[in-house]
Amino acid sequence: MKDRWITLGFAALAFVAFYRFFVGPAYRPEEEHSRPLSTEARANGYLALRRWLELQGIPVGELRHRYDWLQRAAELPPGGNLLVITIPFKRAARQSELRELRAWLWRGNSVLVAAGLFDTPEWAVPETNTFGQLYGVTGIEIRFAGDEEDGAGDVEDNAAPDAAAASDADAEEPAPDPPPTFPPPELRRLPEPKHSVLRPIAGHALTRGVLAVHAESEYPAGLFRAVSPASAPMLALMQDEESRIPALWLSWRGEGRLLVSGYGSVFTNKMLARGENAALMANAIEQLLGPGGHVIFDDMHQGAASFYDAEAFFGDPRLHASFWWIMGLWLIWVLGSTRLPPPSQAAAPSMRERTFATATGNLFARVLDRRGVAERLFANFFNEYRQLLGRVRNGEPLWDWLHANSALPSHSVRQLEALHARVAAGKRVNLIDLHNRLQHLRKQIQ
Repeated sequence: MKDRWITLGFAALAFVAFYRFFVGPAYRPEEEHSRPLSTEARANGYLALRRWLELQGIPVGELRHRYDWLQRAAELPPGGNLLVITIPFKRAARQSELRELRAWLWRGNSVLVAAGLFDTPEWAVPETNTFGQLYGVTGIEIRFAGDEEDGAGDVEDNAAPDAAAASDADAEEPAPDPPPTFPPPELRRLPEPKHSVLRPIAGHALTRGVLAVHAESEYPAGLFRAVSPASAPMLALMQDEESRIPALWLSWRGEGRLLVSGYGSVFTNKMLARGENAALMANAIEQLLGPGGHVIFDDMHQGAASFYDAEAFFGDPRLHASFWWIMGLWLIWVLGSTRLPPPSQAAAPSMRERTFATATGNLFARVLDRRGVAERLFANFFNEYRQLLGRVRNGEPLWDWLHANSALPSHSVRQLEALHARVAAGKRVNLIDLHNRLQHLRKQIQ
């Protein structure tokens, strides 16, 4: 009766496990906050922007590889493309691919960076390396707005950079080390998202017809100032309405251009139709996209990669849930259905069995001396080739024939001859070494 109850219990557990993994609600990534992906239709995605560009006849694609793919992609023209990057990343960029990105930008392509500096979108938590990632991609250093060091390098001057200031050497300079990580503020979700507005600083083609650009932040964010690299000055185009701090910059890298927004949410699905956000993007497409160029969304660094990602596999909660289910069922089976048998004493062998084992052991316990074994190894070796040469199989050495064989190194034959002399003199030799030497010579003769 007890066995029937155990069987019924395991059947019920098997049914529950089957329903849990194949029928019932499983782990669903869409329950998490949406990320800025070109295929994401929810609030934080770029699907609305992508569909809008496609309706305008603009070639659109997504980057599902690392940045070095941009330089070898056959479908992309060498210049005139626009890459849309959102920071912070979910998958960090390597220094080697950042060098490839700068070289690609230098050759006449453009990059639009939407960085969560002045806003902290829900998908950007708990990532806190926004400053370091922005520095790695653009070379722009971010400082707190209250720092006294912000004077000389600040970018509040609306002066266009000298195109001759950038040199070819800057295109090949190694990726800079990321700046020290600033201590992030205590990130607690706000009761209501904070609404921010950007206003143009002065007239420019990128801000033509743009009166206000809107952004939202679900978490608190600080105030920062951007410091441009010495070889790549920046032009501040728009500023935060409340703090009057620049939050949209334009910079140049060789023949390419770099447009950086301090707000990461301005072009997402939930914000694209607000204010003149779409007009700002339209101006960016008009000014930054060359003839025949493609708009490319960096989906790879937001978690959508086309290659195998071991980190994502082992980080999937479904894998861990499956493991613990299996371990739990195994433990229940061990504790509930198995019974360890009592230890049994081995029966003492009878006198007849003991006598048989002793006789058999003595039969196979004949001892050969080492010299006899060595002599037999030499005799078998020489007889093998004496038979091939049509000679008598008497175990006599074939030193002349071995020395005349061009396939055998002369020093190997001399060493074998010395070992044979030691055996003949009754001295001990290493049988394993002798066997290996004879086998090696057999392979070389063949």
